[in-house]
Amino acid sequence: MKKISKTKNNIIIIAIAVLSALIVILIVLITGFSGGNSGQKTDAFSSSSGESYEPPVSEPAESSEPAESSAPVISEVSVPSDSVGGRVAALARELVGSPFVLNGQDPAGFDNSGFIYYVLRQNGFITCPRTTEAQSVMGERIGREEVKEGDLVFFGLDGSGTADFGGIYIGDGKMIACLNPDTNVVEVDITTDYYTANFYGGIGIS
Repeated sequence: MKKISKTKNNIIIIAIAVLSALIVILIVLITGFSGGNSGQKTDAFSSSSGESYEPPVSEPAESSEPAESSAPVISEVSVPSDSVGGRVAALARELVGSPFVLNGQDPAGFDNSGFIYYVLRQNGFITCPRTTEAQSVMGERIGREEVKEGDLVFFGLDGSGTADFGGIYIGDGKMIACLNPDTNVVEVDITTDYYTANFYGGIGIS
């Protein structure tokens, strides 16, 4: 009888020990979850799982270290200009690709002199004439080496002694012009033999 009672006592003790261990484990788990949540990141760059990630870089971070010298090459197209010539050239660039339309003088379609007429009038040259011949004498005539951004350049074919077509000089040996239905408004290199041989003259507008 005493042996059975002793066995029961041992079972009760073991059960109490196991129960106590389970309670301790449960307390530890609850405390751990609570502490983890209180320390979880809540900024815009934390995911729902608590894992953080780097945001996209939109601009360089400031650094006390001197940056390596690497001057970027900036084209004329990307640099806005407050000068008259700069504004004229900028509008001419915006119109590249506009269609050729005989007698046209607006973005729906241009002919050669209509393109120059539109760009200049949009920049305040309200007395700009409509024809190539009149545009080629609307100001002081200058040489090929003197033209600047926004100036007009004209070309005469077969030694005619008159200007047959023209364009707007944008710098770097190039003009923008509306030449014919095959090209529409296009950027043209005027340093080639054809254009240098047929150069009629420039008109400075700035």
